[in-house]
Amino acid sequence: MEFFDKIRDRVQDLEEKDFHKYLLVLFIVLILFISFFIYRFYSNVSYYQSEIQKINDIRADDIKDILSRDEDVKKRRKEVNAILAKDEGFKIINYFEKLLQQLGLGKAAQIDQTTRSLGELKYDEIEITPTLMGISTQGLCMLLEKLEQNKRINIKELEVKQSAKTPRAIDVIIKIATLQPKVEEAT
Repeated sequence: MEFFDKIRDRVQDLEEKDFHKYLLVLFIVLILFISFFIYRFYSNVSYYQSEIQKINDIRADDIKDILSRDEDVKKRRKEVNAILAKDEGFKIINYFEKLLQQLGLGKAAQIDQTTRSLGELKYDEIEITPTLMGISTQGLCMLLEKLEQNKRINIKELEVKQSAKTPRAIDVIIKIATLQPKVEEAT
């Protein structure tokens, strides 16, 4: 309270001319102080508005990309459904064995089969890994060409080694897969 009493006494002792000077200086300092805060406020608002606009532009581009990828997925899903509908009884092992006989490559030494569910999709991936022993490079090329021509087959992996048993021949391990509609289990 003593502090305020001193200020009040000091102001009362001032002449009117000095009082107006101090009042003007106080008013100018107050206006500068308020102007500074108004400037900071509007510069921050402007900065954050520009940041929001940038984020919205990026989000709009991302949405366009997602929508275009969704259209691609829908188109590919229709293609897959059309391919699967052509031959509903397709068995990849039977197809591969017939292809080996057709090309005169003999029988596969071993064929491993795995089935993998593709989550919420309506398909299972059937994957076989045949081992071919002692075939020629030309035979492998013909086999790969025939597999590539069949849109239902996907070549996933190919391992080629020089045959230890047969000279001028190769041993091949090839991993191929196809999609099949999921079999609904009755409950």
